[in-house]
Amino acid sequence: MPARLFRSAKADRNRFIALYVSMAIGLLVAAGLFVYEARIIVADGLRDEEAFAVLGAVNRVLHDLENAETGQRGYLLTGDESYLVPYRQGILDLDDTVLRLQQVAGGDERSLELVRRVMHGKTDKVTELARTIELARSGNRAAAIALVQTNEGKRYMDALRQDLGLLLSDWRERRKVATQDAHERLMFGSAALVAIAVLVCCLMVYTIYVQRRAFARVHAYSNALDQQAAQDTLTGLPNRRRLLSAIDALAGDTMAESHRIALLYLDIDGFKNVNDAMGHSAGDVLLRRLGESLRIATRQNDMLARVGGDEFVLLASHCGDDTKLRELAERLVSSVRAVGDKEYGGRFPIGVSIGIATFPDRVGTIAGLLDVADAAMYVAKRSGRSRYSFGASRGPDRSNVVKLMR
Repeated sequence: MPARLFRSAKADRNRFIALYVSMAIGLLVAAGLFVYEARIIVADGLRDEEAFAVLGAVNRVLHDLENAETGQRGYLLTGDESYLVPYRQGILDLDDTVLRLQQVAGGDERSLELVRRVMHGKTDKVTELARTIELARSGNRAAAIALVQTNEGKRYMDALRQDLGLLLSDWRERRKVATQDAHERLMFGSAALVAIAVLVCCLMVYTIYVQRRAFARVHAYSNALDQQAAQDTLTGLPNRRRLLSAIDALAGDTMAESHRIALLYLDIDGFKNVNDAMGHSAGDVLLRRLGESLRIATRQNDMLARVGGDEFVLLASHCGDDTKLRELAERLVSSVRAVGDKEYGGRFPIGVSIGIATFPDRVGTIAGLLDVADAAMYVAKRSGRSRYSFGASRGPDRSNVVKLMR
Protein backbone atom coordinates (compact mmCIF):
# COMPACT_ATOMS: atom_id res chain seq x y z
CA MET A 1 0.00 0.00 0.00
CA PRO A 2 2.74 2.61 0.79
CA ALA A 3 4.49 1.76 -2.49
CA ARG A 4 1.25 2.32 -4.38
CA LEU A 5 0.71 5.63 -2.58
CA PHE A 6 4.28 6.69 -3.42
CA ARG A 7 3.83 5.84 -7.10
CA SER A 8 0.48 7.63 -7.19
CA ALA A 9 1.92 10.74 -5.50
CA LYS A 10 4.86 10.76 -7.91
CA ALA A 11 2.50 10.43 -10.90
CA ASP A 12 0.35 13.28 -9.57
CA ARG A 13 3.46 15.43 -9.09
CA ASN A 14 4.55 14.77 -12.68
CA ARG A 15 1.06 15.63 -13.89
CA PHE A 16 1.16 18.91 -11.99
CA ILE A 17 4.59 19.79 -13.40
CA ALA A 18 3.46 19.00 -16.96
CA LEU A 19 0.25 20.98 -16.50
CA TYR A 20 2.00 24.00 -15.02
CA VAL A 21 4.71 24.02 -17.71
CA SER A 22 2.05 23.73 -20.41
CA MET A 23 0.04 26.44 -18.73
CA ALA A 24 3.05 28.75 -18.49
CA ILE A 25 3.93 28.20 -22.16
CA GLY A 26 0.31 28.73 -23.13
CA LEU A 27 0.09 31.96 -21.12
CA LEU A 28 3.30 33.27 -22.70
CA VAL A 29 2.05 32.44 -26.18
CA ALA A 30 -1.32 33.98 -25.37
CA ALA A 31 0.37 37.13 -24.04
CA GLY A 32 2.41 37.40 -27.24
CA LEU A 33 -0.68 36.96 -29.36
CA PHE A 34 -2.57 39.53 -27.32
CA VAL A 35 0.23 42.09 -27.73
CA TYR A 36 0.34 41.43 -31.46
CA GLU A 37 -3.44 41.63 -31.79
CA ALA A 38 -3.54 44.78 -29.66
CA ARG A 39 -1.04 46.50 -31.93
CA ILE A 40 -3.08 45.58 -35.01
CA ILE A 41 -6.30 46.75 -33.33
CA VAL A 42 -4.64 50.07 -32.50
CA ALA A 43 -3.48 50.35 -36.13
CA ASP A 44 -7.03 49.56 -37.28
CA GLY A 45 -8.27 52.31 -35.00
CA LEU A 46 -5.84 54.78 -36.48
CA ARG A 47 -6.87 53.79 -40.01
CA ASP A 48 -10.50 54.23 -39.01
CA GLU A 49 -9.79 57.71 -37.66
CA GLU A 50 -7.84 58.58 -40.80
CA ALA A 51 -10.67 57.33 -43.02
CA PHE A 52 -13.19 59.30 -40.96
CA ALA A 53 -11.15 62.47 -41.39
CA VAL A 54 -10.81 61.94 -45.16
CA LEU A 55 -14.53 61.26 -45.54
CA GLY A 56 -15.35 64.35 -43.54
CA ALA A 57 -13.04 66.51 -45.67
CA VAL A 58 -14.44 65.08 -48.94
CA ASN A 59 -18.02 65.73 -47.84
CA ARG A 60 -17.08 69.24 -46.76
CA VAL A 61 -15.49 70.01 -50.15
CA LEU A 62 -18.55 68.66 -51.93
CA HIS A 63 -20.84 70.66 -49.62
CA ASP A 64 -18.93 73.90 -50.25
CA LEU A 65 -18.99 73.37 -54.04
CA GLU A 66 -22.73 72.73 -54.00
CA ASN A 67 -23.36 75.81 -51.83
CA ALA A 68 -21.31 77.98 -54.18
CA GLU A 69 -23.06 76.60 -57.27
CA THR A 70 -26.51 76.94 -55.66
CA GLY A 71 -25.81 80.60 -54.75
CA GLN A 72 -24.59 81.30 -58.29
CA ARG A 73 -27.68 79.73 -59.87
CA GLY A 74 -30.03 81.63 -57.59
CA TYR A 75 -28.37 84.95 -58.24
CA LEU A 76 -28.34 84.46 -62.01
CA LEU A 77 -32.03 83.56 -62.03
CA THR A 78 -33.29 86.21 -59.64
CA GLY A 79 -30.62 88.86 -59.39
CA ASP A 80 -31.14 88.74 -55.60
CA GLU A 81 -27.88 89.56 -53.75
CA SER A 82 -28.90 87.32 -50.82
CA TYR A 83 -28.05 84.27 -52.98
CA LEU A 84 -24.45 85.37 -53.01
CA VAL A 85 -24.12 84.72 -49.25
CA PRO A 86 -23.88 80.89 -49.59
CA TYR A 87 -21.79 81.43 -52.75
CA ARG A 88 -19.23 83.55 -50.91
CA GLN A 89 -19.25 81.22 -47.86
CA GLY A 90 -18.69 78.18 -50.08
CA ILE A 91 -15.85 79.86 -52.03
CA LEU A 92 -14.28 81.04 -48.75
CA ASP A 93 -14.36 77.56 -47.18
CA LEU A 94 -13.18 75.71 -50.27
CA ASP A 95 -9.53 76.66 -49.90
CA ASP A 96 -9.43 75.47 -46.29
CA THR A 97 -11.36 72.27 -46.92
CA VAL A 98 -9.29 71.30 -49.97
CA LEU A 99 -6.12 71.98 -47.99
CA ARG A 100 -7.49 69.84 -45.17
CA LEU A 101 -8.29 67.08 -47.64
CA GLN A 102 -4.75 67.21 -48.97
CA GLN A 103 -3.36 66.90 -45.43
CA VAL A 104 -5.45 63.93 -44.31
CA ALA A 105 -5.25 62.00 -47.59
CA GLY A 106 -1.75 63.00 -48.62
CA GLY A 107 -0.15 59.90 -47.11
CA ASP A 108 -1.75 57.64 -49.70
CA GLU A 109 -0.36 57.86 -53.24
CA ARG A 110 -3.59 56.83 -54.95
CA SER A 111 -5.66 59.31 -52.93
CA LEU A 112 -3.09 62.04 -53.44
CA GLU A 113 -3.52 61.84 -57.23
CA LEU A 114 -7.29 62.22 -56.85
CA VAL A 115 -6.77 65.17 -54.51
CA ARG A 116 -4.58 66.90 -57.12
CA ARG A 117 -7.32 66.45 -59.71
CA VAL A 118 -9.88 67.80 -57.24
CA MET A 119 -7.71 70.85 -56.63
CA HIS A 120 -7.43 71.57 -60.38
CA GLY A 121 -11.14 70.93 -60.88
CA LYS A 122 -11.99 73.17 -57.93
CA THR A 123 -9.94 75.99 -59.44
CA ASP A 124 -11.67 75.64 -62.81
CA LYS A 125 -15.10 75.48 -61.19
CA VAL A 126 -14.50 78.50 -58.97
CA THR A 127 -13.19 80.44 -62.00
CA GLU A 128 -16.30 79.54 -64.01
CA LEU A 129 -18.58 80.58 -61.13
CA ALA A 130 -16.73 83.87 -60.66
CA ARG A 131 -16.93 84.69 -64.39
CA THR A 132 -20.72 84.24 -64.48
CA ILE A 133 -21.19 86.27 -61.30
CA GLU A 134 -19.05 89.11 -62.64
CA LEU A 135 -20.94 89.14 -65.96
CA ALA A 136 -24.27 89.28 -64.15
CA ARG A 137 -23.15 92.02 -61.76
CA SER A 138 -21.83 94.08 -64.67
CA GLY A 139 -25.34 94.02 -66.19
CA ASN A 140 -24.69 91.33 -68.78
CA ARG A 141 -26.91 88.65 -67.30
CA ALA A 142 -27.73 87.18 -70.70
CA ALA A 143 -24.04 86.52 -71.35
CA ALA A 144 -23.70 84.97 -67.91
CA ILE A 145 -26.68 82.65 -68.54
CA ALA A 146 -25.30 81.82 -71.98
CA LEU A 147 -22.01 80.82 -70.36
CA VAL A 148 -23.87 78.58 -67.91
CA GLN A 149 -25.78 77.03 -70.80
CA THR A 150 -22.52 75.95 -72.41
CA ASN A 151 -22.37 73.29 -69.63
CA GLU A 152 -18.76 74.16 -68.95
CA GLY A 153 -19.51 74.47 -65.22
CA LYS A 154 -21.50 71.24 -65.31
CA ARG A 155 -18.53 69.36 -66.75
CA TYR A 156 -16.26 70.72 -64.02
CA MET A 157 -18.80 69.77 -61.37
CA ASP A 158 -19.35 66.30 -62.80
CA ALA A 159 -15.61 65.68 -62.83
CA LEU A 160 -15.33 66.92 -59.25
CA ARG A 161 -18.22 64.74 -58.13
CA GLN A 162 -16.64 61.73 -59.82
CA ASP A 163 -13.24 62.28 -58.22
CA LEU A 164 -14.75 63.03 -54.81
CA GLY A 165 -16.99 59.98 -55.18
CA LEU A 166 -13.96 57.80 -55.86
CA LEU A 167 -12.33 59.16 -52.73
CA LEU A 168 -15.49 58.52 -50.72
CA SER A 169 -15.86 54.95 -52.01
CA ASP A 170 -12.20 54.14 -51.46
CA TRP A 171 -12.02 55.45 -47.90
CA ARG A 172 -15.40 54.05 -46.93
CA GLU A 173 -14.15 50.62 -47.96
CA ARG A 174 -10.94 51.18 -46.03
CA ARG A 175 -12.88 52.21 -42.96
CA LYS A 176 -15.16 49.18 -43.32
CA VAL A 177 -12.18 46.84 -43.62
CA ALA A 178 -10.44 48.41 -40.61
CA THR A 179 -13.60 48.28 -38.51
CA GLN A 180 -14.35 44.68 -39.50
CA ASP A 181 -10.76 43.63 -38.85
CA ALA A 182 -10.77 45.26 -35.41
CA HIS A 183 -14.11 43.62 -34.62
CA GLU A 184 -12.87 40.19 -35.68
CA ARG A 185 -9.70 40.55 -33.66
CA LEU A 186 -11.67 41.66 -30.61
CA MET A 187 -13.90 38.61 -31.01
CA PHE A 188 -10.83 36.40 -31.36
CA GLY A 189 -9.26 37.98 -28.27
CA SER A 190 -12.46 37.51 -26.30
CA ALA A 191 -12.69 33.88 -27.37
CA ALA A 192 -9.05 33.36 -26.44
CA LEU A 193 -9.66 34.90 -23.02
CA VAL A 194 -12.66 32.64 -22.49
CA ALA A 195 -10.60 29.63 -23.58
CA ILE A 196 -7.80 30.55 -21.17
CA ALA A 197 -10.33 31.11 -18.37
CA VAL A 198 -11.89 27.70 -19.06
CA LEU A 199 -8.44 26.12 -19.14
CA VAL A 200 -7.52 27.70 -15.82
CA CYS A 201 -10.83 26.59 -14.30
CA CYS A 202 -10.26 23.06 -15.60
CA LEU A 203 -6.79 23.09 -14.08
CA MET A 204 -8.20 24.24 -10.75
CA VAL A 205 -10.93 21.59 -10.86
CA TYR A 206 -8.37 18.95 -11.77
CA THR A 207 -6.11 20.16 -8.97
CA ILE A 208 -8.96 19.86 -6.48
CA TYR A 209 -9.80 16.43 -7.87
CA VAL A 210 -6.21 15.21 -7.56
CA GLN A 211 -5.93 16.62 -4.04
CA ARG A 212 -9.18 15.02 -2.96
CA ARG A 213 -8.11 11.75 -4.54
CA ALA A 214 -4.73 11.90 -2.78
CA PHE A 215 -6.35 12.76 0.54
CA ALA A 216 -8.90 9.99 0.05
CA ARG A 217 -6.12 7.49 -0.61
CA VAL A 218 -4.21 8.58 2.46
CA HIS A 219 -7.41 8.50 4.51
CA ALA A 220 -8.29 5.05 3.16
CA TYR A 221 -4.78 3.83 3.91
CA SER A 222 -4.99 5.27 7.43
CA ASN A 223 -8.39 3.64 7.95
CA ALA A 224 -7.04 0.37 6.62
CA LEU A 225 -4.15 0.51 9.07
CA ASP A 226 -6.52 1.34 11.91
CA GLN A 227 -8.83 -1.46 10.88
CA GLN A 228 -6.00 -3.96 10.60
CA ALA A 229 -4.71 -2.90 14.00
CA ALA A 230 -8.15 -3.21 15.61
CA GLN A 231 -9.71 -6.09 13.64
CA ASP A 232 -9.34 -9.82 13.91
CA THR A 233 -8.07 -11.01 10.53
CA LEU A 234 -9.78 -14.41 10.75
CA THR A 235 -13.34 -13.48 11.70
CA GLY A 236 -13.41 -9.78 10.79
CA LEU A 237 -14.60 -8.99 14.33
CA PRO A 238 -12.93 -6.39 16.56
CA ASN A 239 -9.84 -7.73 18.31
CA ARG A 240 -8.66 -7.42 21.90
CA ARG A 241 -7.09 -4.02 21.25
CA ARG A 242 -10.34 -2.61 19.90
CA LEU A 243 -12.26 -4.08 22.82
CA LEU A 244 -9.92 -2.53 25.39
CA SER A 245 -10.22 0.83 23.62
CA ALA A 246 -14.01 0.59 23.79
CA ILE A 247 -13.86 -0.27 27.50
CA ASP A 248 -11.50 2.67 28.13
CA ALA A 249 -13.87 4.96 26.20
CA LEU A 250 -16.81 3.83 28.33
CA ALA A 251 -14.76 4.30 31.50
CA GLY A 252 -13.96 7.88 30.47
CA ASP A 253 -17.55 8.69 29.54
CA THR A 254 -19.42 10.13 32.50
CA MET A 255 -22.74 9.59 30.74
CA ALA A 256 -21.99 5.87 30.26
CA GLU A 257 -21.64 5.37 34.02
CA SER A 258 -25.31 6.19 34.46
CA HIS A 259 -26.32 3.05 32.50
CA ARG A 260 -26.01 -0.63 33.31
CA ILE A 261 -23.24 -2.21 31.26
CA ALA A 262 -22.61 -5.91 30.84
CA LEU A 263 -19.60 -7.83 29.58
CA LEU A 264 -19.94 -11.48 28.54
CA TYR A 265 -16.80 -13.58 28.23
CA LEU A 266 -17.33 -16.59 25.91
CA ASP A 267 -15.09 -19.65 25.64
CA ILE A 268 -15.99 -22.29 23.00
CA ASP A 269 -16.39 -25.80 24.41
CA GLY A 270 -15.17 -28.67 22.20
CA PHE A 271 -13.14 -26.48 19.85
CA LYS A 272 -9.89 -28.24 20.71
CA ASN A 273 -11.36 -31.59 19.62
CA VAL A 274 -12.18 -30.16 16.16
CA ASN A 275 -8.75 -28.58 15.86
CA ASP A 276 -6.93 -31.76 16.85
CA ALA A 277 -9.02 -34.12 14.74
CA MET A 278 -9.49 -32.05 11.56
CA GLY A 279 -6.61 -29.61 11.58
CA HIS A 280 -6.17 -25.89 11.95
CA SER A 281 -7.90 -25.07 8.67
CA ALA A 282 -11.11 -26.70 9.88
CA GLY A 283 -10.70 -24.91 13.20
CA ASP A 284 -10.39 -21.58 11.38
CA VAL A 285 -13.53 -22.32 9.36
CA LEU A 286 -15.38 -23.15 12.59
CA LEU A 287 -14.23 -19.91 14.24
CA ARG A 288 -15.48 -17.88 11.26
CA ARG A 289 -18.86 -19.65 11.38
CA LEU A 290 -19.09 -19.06 15.11
CA GLY A 291 -18.21 -15.39 14.69
CA GLU A 292 -20.98 -14.95 12.12
CA SER A 293 -23.54 -16.79 14.22
CA LEU A 294 -22.68 -14.92 17.43
CA ARG A 295 -22.81 -11.58 15.61
CA ILE A 296 -26.36 -12.39 14.39
CA ALA A 297 -27.43 -13.32 17.90
CA THR A 298 -26.31 -10.00 19.40
CA ARG A 299 -27.78 -6.53 19.20
CA GLN A 300 -26.51 -4.17 16.52
CA ASN A 301 -25.10 -1.61 18.96
CA ASP A 302 -23.24 -4.18 21.08
CA MET A 303 -19.60 -5.03 20.41
CA LEU A 304 -18.63 -8.64 19.77
CA ALA A 305 -14.87 -9.18 19.74
CA ARG A 306 -12.55 -12.14 19.36
CA VAL A 307 -9.86 -11.76 21.99
CA GLY A 308 -7.79 -14.83 21.11
CA GLY A 309 -8.01 -18.53 20.24
CA ASP A 310 -11.57 -19.69 20.79
CA GLU A 311 -12.51 -16.84 23.15
CA PHE A 312 -15.01 -14.10 22.37
CA VAL A 313 -16.21 -11.11 24.38
CA LEU A 314 -19.53 -9.29 24.08
CA LEU A 315 -19.71 -5.74 25.47
CA ALA A 316 -23.32 -4.61 25.89
CA SER A 317 -24.39 -1.15 27.03
CA HIS A 318 -27.98 -0.54 28.22
CA CYS A 319 -28.19 -4.25 28.89
CA GLY A 320 -31.32 -4.24 31.01
CA ASP A 321 -31.95 -6.55 33.98
CA ASP A 322 -30.62 -10.04 34.61
CA THR A 323 -33.58 -11.61 32.85
CA LYS A 324 -32.52 -9.94 29.61
CA LEU A 325 -28.95 -11.09 30.14
CA ARG A 326 -30.07 -14.70 30.74
CA GLU A 327 -32.07 -14.57 27.53
CA LEU A 328 -29.03 -13.23 25.72
CA ALA A 329 -26.76 -15.92 27.16
CA GLU A 330 -29.21 -18.66 26.21
CA ARG A 331 -29.45 -17.20 22.70
CA LEU A 332 -25.67 -17.25 22.38
CA VAL A 333 -25.45 -20.84 23.59
CA SER A 334 -28.14 -21.89 21.14
CA SER A 335 -26.40 -20.18 18.23
CA VAL A 336 -23.09 -21.91 19.01
CA ARG A 337 -24.77 -25.27 19.38
CA ALA A 338 -26.57 -24.76 16.05
CA VAL A 339 -23.25 -24.13 14.30
CA GLY A 340 -21.79 -27.33 15.74
CA ASP A 341 -24.81 -29.38 14.68
CA LYS A 342 -24.79 -27.90 11.20
CA GLU A 343 -21.07 -28.29 10.60
CA TYR A 344 -20.45 -31.71 12.16
CA GLY A 345 -23.86 -33.28 12.71
CA GLY A 346 -23.18 -34.10 16.37
CA ARG A 347 -19.78 -35.65 15.72
CA PHE A 348 -18.14 -32.90 17.73
CA PRO A 349 -20.44 -31.45 20.41
CA ILE A 350 -19.78 -27.72 20.35
CA GLY A 351 -20.90 -25.45 23.17
CA VAL A 352 -19.90 -22.24 24.92
CA SER A 353 -19.15 -21.29 28.53
CA ILE A 354 -20.08 -17.72 29.41
CA GLY A 355 -19.01 -15.48 32.27
CA ILE A 356 -21.10 -12.37 32.86
CA ALA A 357 -20.09 -9.21 34.72
CA THR A 358 -22.27 -6.12 35.11
CA PHE A 359 -21.56 -2.54 36.08
CA PRO A 360 -22.35 -0.90 38.46
CA ASP A 361 -24.26 -3.50 40.49
CA ARG A 362 -21.71 -6.37 40.50
CA VAL A 363 -18.48 -4.64 39.45
CA GLY A 364 -17.44 -1.27 40.85
CA THR A 365 -15.62 -0.02 37.75
CA ILE A 366 -16.09 -0.47 34.01
CA ALA A 367 -12.40 -1.30 33.67
CA GLY A 368 -12.87 -4.29 36.01
CA LEU A 369 -15.60 -5.92 33.90
CA LEU A 370 -13.21 -7.97 31.77
CA ASP A 371 -11.36 -9.62 34.67
CA VAL A 372 -14.55 -10.42 36.57
CA ALA A 373 -16.26 -11.88 33.49
CA ASP A 374 -13.15 -13.94 32.69
CA ALA A 375 -13.16 -15.41 36.18
CA ALA A 376 -16.89 -16.08 35.96
CA MET A 377 -16.37 -17.90 32.65
CA TYR A 378 -13.99 -20.35 34.32
CA VAL A 379 -16.57 -20.92 37.04
CA ALA A 380 -19.14 -21.75 34.34
CA LYS A 381 -16.68 -24.04 32.50
CA ARG A 382 -15.90 -25.99 35.66
CA SER A 383 -19.61 -26.46 36.22
CA GLY A 384 -20.10 -28.25 32.89
CA ARG A 385 -20.64 -27.61 29.20
CA SER A 386 -22.84 -24.77 27.86
CA ARG A 387 -23.37 -22.89 31.08
CA TYR A 388 -23.17 -19.26 32.10
CA SER A 389 -22.24 -17.63 35.38
CA PHE A 390 -22.60 -14.14 36.84
CA GLY A 391 -19.46 -12.83 38.55
CA ALA A 392 -18.95 -10.09 41.13
CA SER A 393 -15.85 -8.20 42.21
CA ARG A 394 -16.81 -7.64 45.89
CA GLY A 395 -19.34 -8.64 48.52
CA PRO A 396 -20.85 -12.09 48.96
CA ASP A 397 -20.72 -14.63 46.18
CA ARG A 398 -23.50 -13.68 43.80
CA SER A 399 -22.48 -15.92 40.91
CA ASN A 400 -25.37 -17.81 39.41
CA VAL A 401 -24.54 -20.91 37.41
CA VAL A 402 -27.40 -22.20 35.33
CA LYS A 403 -27.26 -25.39 33.28
CA LEU A 404 -28.96 -25.05 29.91
CA MET A 405 -30.93 -27.89 28.37
CA ARG A 406 -29.43 -29.45 25.22
